[in-house]
Amino acid sequence: MKVRVGGGIRTVKRAESLARLGVEQIIVGSAAFHRGRPNRSFLKRLASRVGRKRVIIALDTAKGRVVIHGWRTPLSVAPTQVMSTLAPFCYGFLCTDVDREGTMKGANLAWFRALRQATRRTIIAAGGISTMLEIRALEEIRMDSAVGMALYKNRLR
Repeated sequence: MKVRVGGGIRTVKRAESLARLGVEQIIVGSAAFHRGRPNRSFLKRLASRVGRKRVIIALDTAKGRVVIHGWRTPLSVAPTQVMSTLAPFCYGFLCTDVDREGTMKGANLAWFRALRQATRRTIIAAGGISTMLEIRALEEIRMDSAVGMALYKNRLR
């Protein structure tokens, strides 16, 4: 079984323990940033210790800006501004549109297309996805989909 784990992974030691358990991909968010900028030293150590192919960087975004610490701390950067800096340290990105997360109001396909233009890395799209048409549209631009609320409420159309 392929498993991705994320949430609260802020040290290389914790990521290494997950890798030893067989976790295929480790999602880091807040730790990927320090003082509002990409935390290159942490990410370099992480990628060298667990392997770049295991690292997914969460770029949760609210009102166009990356947010960290459980979506409570906004940074002054947009995800498209940091993707090229972060790309050497990861396999891909988990990009959550926090403004639509859990709403089932539909994916912001224009925003996801802009993200696709910013990187060739794998992107897992999340936030507001509620239809199979949206999932297909995301597949067409080479993105995976993380669907939550529509599945929880059995309302995926």
